[in-house]
Formats: sequence, structure tokens, C-alpha cells
Amino acid sequence: MFIRGYCDRPNVAPGETVSFFVATDRPADYTAELVRLVCRPEGSTDGQSRHTDGTHADRIDTERVDLDLGAPRRGFPQRTQVGGYVEVPDPDAALAGVQGGFTLHAFIWSTTPQKRQSVLSRWDESARAGWALTIDDGFLTLTVSGPDGQSASVRSDRRLFPEVFYSVVAGLDTATGELFVEQRVRLNRTNSRLGHVVPLDSDTTVDVRTEVRPLPAAAPVVIAGLTAEVVDGRAWVSDTFNGKIDSPKVLVGGLSEDARTALHDGRAPVGDALLAQWDFSREITAHGIASDDVTDVSGNGRDGRCVNQPDRAMTGWNWDGFEENYRHAPEQYGAIWFHDDSLDDCRWTDPIEVQIPQATRSGAYALVVRSGDHEDQIPFFVVAPRGATSAKVAVLLPTFSYLAYGNSQDMQSVPSGQAIMGVFTSLEDRDLELTENPGPYGLSTYDYHADGRGVQYSSWRRPLLSMRPRYRHEFGSVWQFPADLQLLGWLEASGIDYDVITDHDLHAGGLPLLQGYKVVLTGTHPEYYSSPMMDAWEDYLATGGRGMYLAGDGFYWVASRHPHKPWMIEVRKGETGAQAWRARPGEYHHEFSPERGGLWRMRARAPQKTWGTGFGSYGLDVSAGYVQLPDARDPRVDWIFDGVEEDEVIGDFGLVNGGAAGLELDVFDLTLGTPPHALLLASSQGHSVNAVLVPEEHYFTHAGMNGVEHPGVRADLVFFTTRAGGAVFSASSMTWCGSLLSDGGDNNVSRITGNVLRRFMADAPIDEIV
Repeated sequence: MFIRGYCDRPNVAPGETVSFFVATDRPADYTAELVRLVCRPEGSTDGQSRHTDGTHADRIDTERVDLDLGAPRRGFPQRTQVGGYVEVPDPDAALAGVQGGFTLHAFIWSTTPQKRQSVLSRWDESARAGWALTIDDGFLTLTVSGPDGQSASVRSDRRLFPEVFYSVVAGLDTATGELFVEQRVRLNRTNSRLGHVVPLDSDTTVDVRTEVRPLPAAAPVVIAGLTAEVVDGRAWVSDTFNGKIDSPKVLVGGLSEDARTALHDGRAPVGDALLAQWDFSREITAHGIASDDVTDVSGNGRDGRCVNQPDRAMTGWNWDGFEENYRHAPEQYGAIWFHDDSLDDCRWTDPIEVQIPQATRSGAYALVVRSGDHEDQIPFFVVAPRGATSAKVAVLLPTFSYLAYGNSQDMQSVPSGQAIMGVFTSLEDRDLELTENPGPYGLSTYDYHADGRGVQYSSWRRPLLSMRPRYRHEFGSVWQFPADLQLLGWLEASGIDYDVITDHDLHAGGLPLLQGYKVVLTGTHPEYYSSPMMDAWEDYLATGGRGMYLAGDGFYWVASRHPHKPWMIEVRKGETGAQAWRARPGEYHHEFSPERGGLWRMRARAPQKTWGTGFGSYGLDVSAGYVQLPDARDPRVDWIFDGVEEDEVIGDFGLVNGGAAGLELDVFDLTLGTPPHALLLASSQGHSVNAVLVPEEHYFTHAGMNGVEHPGVRADLVFFTTRAGGAVFSASSMTWCGSLLSDGGDNNVSRITGNVLRRFMADAPIDEIV
């Protein structure tokens, strides 16, 4: 038995409605229950039987919300369309079986030419009707299918090279009965894997004679796929393309040799011969924002729409390498990069609509769906009522980063990762489920598409199995959302009222959202940040806000949220950084917000300028404690160490690898913008040889860059004040919060965090550090 689900958005306020979508592997009844997620301190007891072995999963509990969700519902398998393509309605069948024949043209750059895939089609596979330009075992093929099951095909006699741009022309000339395909290599110095000095014996023209005329298919025109069947008016697409398609066209007739040559050279005819010509650069450059729309520039109004967020703002067949911003040379960014495993929305049906009661406390919640002995917990967050606050403290949960890591398969997909990271891959049933059936789950921005392209988009609207309360990351650690539950649990145990807000709220609400709170705490790993979010934090702290950075590797990668699909984010990894993949040359600028991707540090906004520390190293095997430094004895910060002895090592214990300083570590660095008056209170010691500097921290690789030999491999505890009574405390480690609940919360990490939080909550001024 199998049951899985997702919700339509991460954040909802009391009184608002959130939609949940559920699938079972066979028709079966299931129940639904709304719960609040609670993380208990180690060894806590509240009248219920609990394990106290210190594992994260054993600390997670649920509290039922008194909300009647009705009788059991009937679950059923939900079909998910996977793979990117463009769908073009053709209700008048103008492109179906053109009188006098037709010609198709496109520039293509196939990444997996050995795979059967479709370039351009108006085809119904279930009826075997229509026409389709495909690639079969590396050979360009045009097929037409007519009445009585008659069909004809013509196939190129030369295989396509991967990642090489071709101009392809194919069609049917009914006047001569010629069915033809023609391919021409279109290499320049920069547009393909191979250089233009390499001789490629790949140009060819092949034709056959046929009397078959395509039967109009009950299907749309599909760019980068073909219609497998049409069910209830919806086209289900298969044989999706891997690679780039640029400037596809449909024309009347077979065309002359000169006209075909003009197409190969990038010149399109005008007038009645041109039935459709799709310009993929039009939307991204006209408005500077993302759009699923695809414009037909022939004047015939045959516009299309992208499905499953194929990659836009991609270099095209004529990119010459001189301009890297698509807005400045739109004519060279006419390509879309399609993937057969992309997904922007599962688009399941029959949702459960849940209206959140007005009195619901802000926090982390889940809809628990159960069928028989199987259940799924679908997390989401209840924020404060819109335009109001219910506490002095806010916890900003990094939902952008949750998405970036959503359903990550990097360790199980890269066996060498165990040696590189110095840890064994830790897999649970959910990881195996992702590997065995990735289709409906999509990929994380740490994965690669099947064709080798790094994944740059991530969606909330799919089951996020790695974002389940008890999930253990494949590194063997508590990571992201489960780790943040440790922080929420500590606040609950400490009796501190708080609101939860999310990255999605901050991106939309900006500075006014933060200004409603006396102090704002980060989650454990706010790695992915948009421009509005960065601006809001800087302005909040500069105008009297108080921030606690209880994290490591924060504010690192530039991220963008889709302007029309807020459940999606975009990330394009730049030339440096601790990265699973790197964007191709000319493709660093985002589609969702026309700005350059990569590290914020490389855009002169290093985290040190805001938080005093920034990402410097990582070590996934051993976590350590902090040794106090002379600044800890400054009388102006005695209150931070109240209850902590001068010789105590801070956090040499904890849930994650045994210490409060681990996984990813941030450092004090005056050259990157750490305020000169900041106090360096403590630094971690005792990291292993597997802990290493991040790439941007060195210019030349050399020996001795590890935690045993290099002083830069550490986490720094930092405090400083800002203007108008503001202040910043930075723990600078992803595992700090994993130590908060050790020994029932009676420990020095908990004491220091509590001392700082209570002082930051108070109306009394904080002694200014100058």
C-alpha cells in the first residue's frame, strides 16, 4: 500500500484555505487529520512513553488540531505528467495536414540523441495519426500517418552528435510525393560542445517517395514531445526531448532548395508560406520576467505554452559568447532547454480544502493522511494573521532552501560522494522510493537531469519526501526542516512565544514584515536568498532590528521566486562555490528575475557584511565545540555568558555528529565586511581532516586545507550592535540548534541562546559596541 501527498503552498494564515492533494497506489479509503508538529527535549516525559536515545525521530511528536475534516475519502492513483514541452492549440487543424504539404524547421542541440524523442509533432500516438519529427537511435526521422493505418517515414543516414547545434528541415511535398529530412551542422566558436574547427561529416539530405498524406490528429502541436493520448480534453505527452530547440517553424509546401538554405542560415520566409514561427526569446526579454507563454511571430496567432518549466533564457544556435545577459542580446537567446524529467506541478486532482481555524497558533503543522497501516505527513506552516503579529519573536523558516534541497538524491546518485564527504550514505525507505520512482517527485537543485544538466528549478507542488518531520538526510544528519523543528521545540520548552514566518512571506512582504518583531531568528540553513529577502534583512538590522543567525552557510546562493508561480524557485550556480553543478557559459542570468545568479559574495554582498560571518568550510563527519576567546571577557557581553564558566567548551555535545559546530561553518572576516566593532566571542576547534575550505576561500589548491591543518576551518561565535538599538548574534554553524535540547535543554548552548534571546526581546537598550 502507498499513500503520498503535497499541498499547494508552504504558508497559510488563520482563516485562509490550503489545498492538499493525495494519491494512493490503488483505490482505497483514507482519513485526514490536522496536527501541530512538536519536538520534545531529550529525555522529556509528558505522561507518554518516549525513547530517550537522543535521535531526532524519537523527539518528534504531534498534537491534534480540533478540526473536523469529514468522513474518510476515496483515494486513487494520480497521474503525473513529467517532462518539459510546449503545447500549441490547433483547433482549426491548420497545422495538421497542410494542403500541398508542409515543411518543418528548427535549430536543435540534442543532449541524449540515442534516446527516442520528438522535436516537433502534431501526432496522436493512440490513433497513430498525424506527423512527427523525431530522433530515433540518433537518427532524425519524419513520420506521417494517414487513413487506414498507412504510414511512411524517412530517416537520416547520419547520427546526430550530442550537444552540437544542427539546423534541421523536414517535410512532405505533396506535389512530388517527396518525404524528406535534411540536417546541417551549425557550429560556431561557442555554441556547441565541439569547436567549429572540428570537421563533422554529419550534413545530409535523405528523401523517399510516398502517397501517404497525414490524417489530422485529435491532438495539439507539441514542441519537444508528442501526444500519447488525449483524455477528457487533456493531452498526455510522451517522448519528450532532451536538449535545446531554437526557432521552430511550420511552413506550407516542400520549399525550394534556396528556401531551405535560407532556413539553415537563420532567415525565415515571410508571407503565406509561414504558418507558425515560435520565438522563445520574446517573453523573457520583452518584460524581463518569466512566462510560460510562447509567441508565434508569424502573425497567425498560434501561440503556445510551456509545460513543466523547461529552462528558458538559454543560449541559442547563434550565441557568439560576447554577451552573457539575455536582455542585451535577445536574438542570441532563442533556445529553450527541455528535459524529460522536469516537473513544475504534479497537477493532481480532487483536493482536500482545509480552512485554518482563526485561533490556530503560528507554527509548523502537517496534514496526516492514513490508509490502513500507511500514512504520510504533509508539512506546512501557519503564520500570524495577515498584517498582525502575535509575539515579539519570529522564526524565519527557510522555505526557499527547503525547496532547493527538496527530494535530493545527490549522495545515492554519486557513490564517490561517500569518499569526498567522509561519511557513509544513509538511506531510508523514502530515499529508495525517490530512486525507484522519481517521476512524480521531481528533483532537487542538487541533482542532475537525465541529460546531465544541473537542475535549476524546484517546486513545492509535489510530494517532498525529504521534507518530512522524521526524515534523516542522506548525509546521516538532521538537515533543513527536521533540524529547524529542534529550534521550534526549544522555544516551546523554554516557554517563549513566537510566530513562524517563511521565506515566501519575506520575499513578498519585505521589511515591514520583519519590523513587526522585536527579534527574528533564522532557521539552521537559510542558504538560498532572493534580492528582496536580502534587502529586507539588511534594512531591518540597520534600523534597530535584532537578529539571531543560528545557522551555517546562510545567505549564500542567489535565488529567485517565479513571479506568477510562487511555489517555484530558480537557482543557477555560478563559477565558484560549494556546488553540485555549474551553469553553462552565458546562462548565469536567471529567468524568474533577470539578475545574475551564483554567490551573493560575488555580487559584493558577502554575508559577513550583514551577520559578521559567512560560509568558510564544511565537514560532515564530526562536529566540535567552541573555545571561548578574549572578546568573551568584555564586560559589555557578560550577560551572554551568564551561567557559563570561563573555561567551558561551548557545545561539545549535540544531536548532530556530537557537537554544536558542524556540517557547514561560517567565519569572521574583516576583509569580507565583518563590522570592525564586532566581537569574536568563540571559535570551534577539533574538526577532522574531512572538513575543508569552500572553493571561494582559496585561489590555488594546496595541501593543508583541512580541519586538522588549516585555521580557517572553524565556526565563529560573533556579536555586534547596529544603529538605532539593533544587534546581531551569529552562531555560525548548522548544528548549533541540534545541541539546544541536549540534556533536556540544560546545557551551555541553550543558556547562551536563551540569554541572547531574552536580552534581544527586552525593550531595554543593549550596551552599544563601537
